[in-house]
Amino acid sequence: NMPFFRRYGSIMARSVSVVKRSGRQQGTRRIWKCRNSSIAMPFTGNIGSAVLSAHHTRSFHATTETFSEWNSNRISQAPNTSEGGSCVVCQLFREIGDRIELADRDRKPTANAPSESASNSMQRKSVASLTSEFCETYLSLPDKHPSSWENDPKQEFIDLLLNKKYDVNEESILSAMDNVHSRSLRTADILRIRGLCTPQYECIFHYILGSAQQDLGVAFLVKLRRDIRDVIHFRKFIQQKEKHDEEGKQQSKDLTGPNHLIKLQTLERNIKTILTSLFRPGVLNLQRITYQETPASIIEQIAFKEAVHPLQSLQDLRTRLGPGRRCFAFFHPALPNKPLVFVHVALLQEIPKSMSDLQYATESNATCATFYSITSTEPGLAGVELGNHLIKSVVHVLQNEYPTLTSFCTLSPIPKFNNWLEGKIVRYHEGLLKKQQSKQDSEDNGSDSPLRFMDDGFLHPSELQQLQSIFSSESSLLDLLETLKSPTWHTSASTSTNKGEGSVSTLVGKLQPVLMKLAAYYLTIERHHGRPLCPVAKFHIRNGAEMYRLNYMADTSSKGMRNSCGLMINYRYLLDEIETNRVKYEINGDVVARDGVKCWLNGVGNNEEN
Repeated sequence: NMPFFRRYGSIMARSVSVVKRSGRQQGTRRIWKCRNSSIAMPFTGNIGSAVLSAHHTRSFHATTETFSEWNSNRISQAPNTSEGGSCVVCQLFREIGDRIELADRDRKPTANAPSESASNSMQRKSVASLTSEFCETYLSLPDKHPSSWENDPKQEFIDLLLNKKYDVNEESILSAMDNVHSRSLRTADILRIRGLCTPQYECIFHYILGSAQQDLGVAFLVKLRRDIRDVIHFRKFIQQKEKHDEEGKQQSKDLTGPNHLIKLQTLERNIKTILTSLFRPGVLNLQRITYQETPASIIEQIAFKEAVHPLQSLQDLRTRLGPGRRCFAFFHPALPNKPLVFVHVALLQEIPKSMSDLQYATESNATCATFYSITSTEPGLAGVELGNHLIKSVVHVLQNEYPTLTSFCTLSPIPKFNNWLEGKIVRYHEGLLKKQQSKQDSEDNGSDSPLRFMDDGFLHPSELQQLQSIFSSESSLLDLLETLKSPTWHTSASTSTNKGEGSVSTLVGKLQPVLMKLAAYYLTIERHHGRPLCPVAKFHIRNGAEMYRLNYMADTSSKGMRNSCGLMINYRYLLDEIETNRVKYEINGDVVARDGVKCWLNGVGNNEEN
């Protein structure tokens, strides 16, 4: 009978050998797999040997007493938890912080240095063992939505990072600045203020990166930033909800203080800065993905994480990795089995106008390399420049492999175009109602006070009349919106004009100039802070590409029709003009658009290449 283990369920047979190994190592930690749960049981000293001996020859009571003594000693030597966070992750993080303070005390004694008992406890583990155990513990935490993080170790750990002890201490900064005002500024003062402005958690992160085994520190930071971004998005959602109902107000009070979101965003930006230096181009490895040579686990990740054009079948995957196609991915030495970002390329003889043109991919006499899908697989690396470097690296590789290539372009979707169009039409009708109300008020008052309603310039009156003739309705824009809600409107007879204006193909043809005009308006004129609204446009224009041509009914898949009405656009990379275009965009927000896009702004289509 083993009372202690009986509390947690039956132990797997292999646990005996694990305990035997544990008894010979100082400060190791093992996860015991039980029927009811996974219990993390740390053994130090000869505890493991005692357990093994008790398991074989004598009752378990002596081992229970030994474990109780060890646990009592550990609790008495545990770091002070007054700053919050009592989970294992928080305790290990404090130990690492105390180790750094201990090293600083050896150089310069301080009043807040760890006690001798804590120092002796920390010396039981090497730096590499301590930081590696911390990273492994955090990486083993289950992924859950922040809404279910009540009493969760991740929540406790993030709150610990924002504690005054590990975050920037504003009082210390103000005190140091007051001291500077009383005398002349010296270099030592600048260095001290700079050090105070650097959060303590940032120093600990660098310490973990430099000491954790197997580059576990990199994986830890990537996952931590992903979790923090999830929390930030959830906090913003709660703030929006707070404006509408009492439940949101109560959740907001429970979750945050007035500056909590700002501190979270600062923490996220600091981690992003560290990751940007870790995932620089010189460190990343470019690999070609092939069906024959690439490990199946990596191909599986690429198949499941494809975000632009989801795979339809196994044959579809083989086609994308087959002749006339290329797939490249970036890997980091710390994450060798995880593709960070990957791109699919088709080798063609001309710039494609639709997804169906990709079936003509060929390696013989190819003159155009078309990037038709680029996907980032890790949310924790969002905002880190990986796609830009990937495209440049792939262009260099393809140029060496195929000297006949003269054009490098994309066949890109226009995500969120449908959402933008819906919002635009709704605001248009709101403005129209306001104008009619203003006109009625002016007639009643005997005065003329015209009101310019919102968003009345994105369609010309002649185009509105054309829509009215197509749908035979005064509310033609609302009819257009209702038609576009169906992802099969271009093939379904039920979406043809309700007054017998003609067949489905006639409707598709009549809507082309209107939809192309709206797409060109969305891509080139609509701005937010001087930059395009479309995220894909911002990505390619920032990389130095130009808007080359709009394509109608280029992606008739359900996703393509639902997101962008089947429209796609070619962004072209002219190698001699990439840097010039990029500088113009960064300085003035200038976007280079060719006639294949600009011509639709005037309501005149032109599908010829320019």
